[in-house]
Amino acid sequence: MKLATSAMIARIDEYSQNVLGIPISTLIDRSGAAVARVVRERAPKNRHLVVLAGKGNNGADGYAAAIKLMDEYDITVYDVFGEGQKTPAGREFLEEFKCRGGVLLNFEPTPEILKHIKDAGCIVDAVFGTGFHGEMPEKVRPLAITVRESVEAQKIAIDVPLGINADNGSVNDFAIMVGATVELSYIKPGIVSYPARAFVGDIIYDDLDLPSSVFAKAFEFRYNMIDAHYVQRVLPKREENSNKGSFGKLLMITGSKKYRGAAHLTLEAALRGGVGLVSFAGTEELVSELSQKFPEAVYKTIGDISAGDEKQIKELTELSSKFSTTLVGSGSDNTDGLLRLTLSLLSADGGPLVLDADAINALSSLGEEGVLAIRNSPREVVITPHPLEFARLIGSDVATVQLHRIECAEKFAKENSCIVVLKGAGTVITDGEKIHINTAGSSALAKAGSGDVLAGFMAAFIAQGKVSTIRSASLSVFFHAVAGDTLAEEFSSYGVTPSDLPVEIARQLAKFENMN
Repeated sequence: MKLATSAMIARIDEYSQNVLGIPISTLIDRSGAAVARVVRERAPKNRHLVVLAGKGNNGADGYAAAIKLMDEYDITVYDVFGEGQKTPAGREFLEEFKCRGGVLLNFEPTPEILKHIKDAGCIVDAVFGTGFHGEMPEKVRPLAITVRESVEAQKIAIDVPLGINADNGSVNDFAIMVGATVELSYIKPGIVSYPARAFVGDIIYDDLDLPSSVFAKAFEFRYNMIDAHYVQRVLPKREENSNKGSFGKLLMITGSKKYRGAAHLTLEAALRGGVGLVSFAGTEELVSELSQKFPEAVYKTIGDISAGDEKQIKELTELSSKFSTTLVGSGSDNTDGLLRLTLSLLSADGGPLVLDADAINALSSLGEEGVLAIRNSPREVVITPHPLEFARLIGSDVATVQLHRIECAEKFAKENSCIVVLKGAGTVITDGEKIHINTAGSSALAKAGSGDVLAGFMAAFIAQGKVSTIRSASLSVFFHAVAGDTLAEEFSSYGVTPSDLPVEIARQLAKFENMN
């Protein structure tokens, strides 16, 4: 599903009016109806209902909802800024609410008003919507605190809860947590991204009967939500008239004496990912272990990478150029030898290079020089860091990365001409232009080894070359996450192990393949 930023929503509203001939008042009325439906489903009829209305279109949506509910509920609308509505359409709904006998009060942070809001059975947040950026105004802070302290009220936000940035998902110190957010026209990228995702409750979407196919042709949408609809649309069909050469070749340089399991997990995941041929390069002990367990792969015995033998590095670099995709770094151990191999692979021509875990950590040890190696690489580079690894790479801290996941990933990808797969809840996949946000997944995946499975599966998907690299990465993230969700239903989020994932990923692939 395509996601729309606040600027895009403004353009869609304008296009709807000027090109499609849909008045803004019609959109506000439809928005009010959508919000009213959610209120009826959630709000108790025996308690008073409060609508907190700002002065923009979000506030107008609140007035429209209040009009549709006023015959069923004891409603008070608070004009948060005491300024009414700034647009003619908004004033139209405000005046209708008043003319029909609606109770409209200017918000002031008095004990009486704050108690009335706090004791409501339902609070509808129509203060800012997509218009919130930066700091919370002084006047609104006591209101936000009161809403947060109201433990019994059903809290429903229109478009975006108070204190949340609709575009990047960042959260203000005074942000409120709601039970449901009614997304109008399009879902906003910040709503499905963390940390905001933890504040928005159930996401209830209403397209307002707008023609999304028309907008898809008229506008370029940079944001996509990775969900089942996205996967059905972009999952490539495997042609019957094909052979192993039709589906690419993957070279894997993963695992080490310290992290032997990573080699097992990445290899099994790659073999389940549909690539035509997988070649694994590892020590004699690893090759001996893996070849008995996975006879489908081709094996190349090499010395210990940590030794940093120049002849071996050159040989692996030349070998990499013959493969569709190369994966390096999963459980490889962060050594000087791995760093030199990673730099050599980055400097050489070849197919896409997927850098995971220790390959990223190795580059981080060089600071800006490591980043430049990614930027200047002649090949397509995909990095798959978790937040700590990414923080090291960009010279930041985990808290900053987690508060600004979309911004950090997009900025790095754009500046360094690579694809960033920033893992974690709401994984962000971006090439600096397109931003894809994953909506599946749970704490079932929060275990050592899950990332190894993702890296192997993703590298296999990319190696096939049937869709763009960013789409391959996005599909991989989705199937990995859905596999975790499905296994958690059987084993609980506690009981899922990374070893369970590869086969379940294949089962999830089968479901979607059969839909095509």
